[in-house]
Amino acid sequence: MDQKIIYIIIAIISAILFFFAIGFNGWSCGGSIFSDTCLVSTVNEVTGALLLTAGLLVLLGGIFLIVLVVHGDTWANIVATVFVIIAALLSLAGVLYYLDKRDLWSPFLASVAMSFTVALAAVLVADLVTGGGSSA
Repeated sequence: MDQKIIYIIIAIISAILFFFAIGFNGWSCGGSIFSDTCLVSTVNEVTGALLLTAGLLVLLGGIFLIVLVVHGDTWANIVATVFVIIAALLSLAGVLYYLDKRDLWSPFLASVAMSFTVALAAVLVADLVTGGGSSA
């Protein structure tokens, strides 16, 4: 399977997770982050805007990856990469801003550790499957 297809799948899953997180009634304000009860707080408004923008940008990055796979245009790879980098920075800013204002650092650190562990597990499994994990 082409590696770009995996990137497209990851981009789509990431966008869906961003949109789900934004719309889910699991925020400390008792609703989705853009609900009337949550928009009373500027923290929620800023966080929601940053996460929504990140979700849209990673979705656009996935679309440009599809253009790359279908047409082979190298410019699409550059655009997708730039969009995804900006999405990563915006989502990081949104999460850090929210956690700083809500003083919730322990769950964040646990989430970062979990993310690194999942990424490492995925790379190790990919190496095993492709035979790239042998020491030479």
